[in-house]
Amino acid sequence: MDFRALRYFISVYEELSLSAAARRCYVAQPSISAAIQQLETELGRQLFIRHSKGVSPTQAANALFPHAQKVLN
Repeated sequence: MDFRALRYFISVYEELSLSAAARRCYVAQPSISAAIQQLETELGRQLFIRHSKGVSPTQAANALFPHAQKVLN
C-alpha cells in the first residue's frame, strides 16, 4: 500500500466520484481506478460500489478512511 493510493482513496471517498477525484488529484481517471483496484486487491475488500452517478463507500471504506487520513497527516 502506498501513499499515492491512499491519497487517491481519500479523494474518491470525499468526492464520491472517480472523475472528480481525478480532477482534484490532477491525474487521469484510469490512474485513480487502478489505484483503488490495487487497494481493493491488497485489502481483499471492495471499497466502493460503482454506479452511474459515481460511487458509494462500503463499510470497508468507512473503516479505512480515518486510518488513511491519520497516515497521511
